[in-house]
Amino acid sequence: MNSKYKILIVEDEILVATDIQESLEGLGYTVQGMVDTGLKAIEAVEKQLPDLILMDINLKGEMTGIEAATNITRNNDVPIIYLTANTDIDTVNKAKVALPYGYISKPFTDKDLQTNIEIAIFKFANDVKLKMESEQFNTFFDLKDHEKNQIIVHGQKGLEKINIKDVYFIENDGKQTIIHLSEDEVVTDKSFVELTGLFPKKYFVQVSQYFVINALKVFAVKYPEIIIADKMTVISVDEEYRETIKTINSELGEIIDNE
Repeated sequence: MNSKYKILIVEDEILVATDIQESLEGLGYTVQGMVDTGLKAIEAVEKQLPDLILMDINLKGEMTGIEAATNITRNNDVPIIYLTANTDIDTVNKAKVALPYGYISKPFTDKDLQTNIEIAIFKFANDVKLKMESEQFNTFFDLKDHEKNQIIVHGQKGLEKINIKDVYFIENDGKQTIIHLSEDEVVTDKSFVELTGLFPKKYFVQVSQYFVINALKVFAVKYPEIIIADKMTVISVDEEYRETIKTINSELGEIIDNE
């Protein structure tokens, strides 16, 4: 199953590189190549983008692993995991510049490799998804026209300006209407029907008598429930809105199982 992941090894000690290769292949991954300098790593990525890079920090030559990683991530979307015997805070702080997806201290076990690789690939895939969602929003809302991107409601703090793309879902709890954001919520005096009518119907869809969700914030759907990304809130879908959920599937291409 893991053989679909192609991994580039950047390590200047041939014995260590060979051990890593054997470990990766034993775990079911494909080793796309092995190089021993930062410059060769950059050239290898330009020829064929791997799914992940294992990068030794202390490489021989003029370019360190950190410099090579920074150069690579500046021009390519690829997760990088650092391999190093240095765990001092200065090295860690320098390594953070390239936004690595992992940091493995030598010596390490096959389990260390596999765990870090799987987490890095999962996190990278999620980051790509979030980036695509952001681009979809930017295209849809035309960010040059701020009036289309925001609404103003009367909340508990008075008049509050809310960015539409930051809204995860809108709730009618029977007494008031609540706008749920990433780390906050706004309680407004507007009616549920009036408030939800302000949002673009292409992305904000009603799934029950009490909830309108932002379809681009959906993490997963398994009818009759929807899981909202980040917040991991579970929302039940009313039977009458099942066709709406199918529309979300077809238009946004989410990984959804309605059965």
